[in-house]
Amino acid sequence: MKGTVSWIVCALLAFLAVAVEAKTDPKPKPPPKRLKIETTYTPPSCNRKARKSKTGDRLKVNYSGVYWKDPDLIIDSNFKSGKPYEFNVGLGQVIRGWDRGLTKMCVGEKRVLTIPGDQTNQGEPLIYSVELLSIDTQPASKSTSK
Repeated sequence: MKGTVSWIVCALLAFLAVAVEAKTDPKPKPPPKRLKIETTYTPPSCNRKARKSKTGDRLKVNYSGVYWKDPDLIIDSNFKSGKPYEFNVGLGQVIRGWDRGLTKMCVGEKRVLTIPGDQTNQGEPLIYSVELLSIDTQPASKSTSK
């Protein structure tokens, strides 16, 4: 219990430090010009021999998205529905940032994609948190769009 409380206190202090720094930063950061792929969790089973996603694979994911300018406002998510989002990666069924950012991923892996505006449908930079739930090699018969 004592370790948990210490961890929570440290996390809160780190959050406050980031919040204070963000408010005191005199120049806003420019929007991203390139796709940034950050792996936030890699399951222990994800090694060199593990199955990784590739172009044409049918993926099931959980995701949540925000505008880069307003990261506190969730604009797109499938968490409320509880139903995984399915699509074929690399075939243009989703925004280009997803097609590029969700390949070479293991089941259970989590990533944060910071996507420049030229790789989104909105023309504005977006940030998506994505967890890969499954990989299937069989393409779907119907097209989806993101």
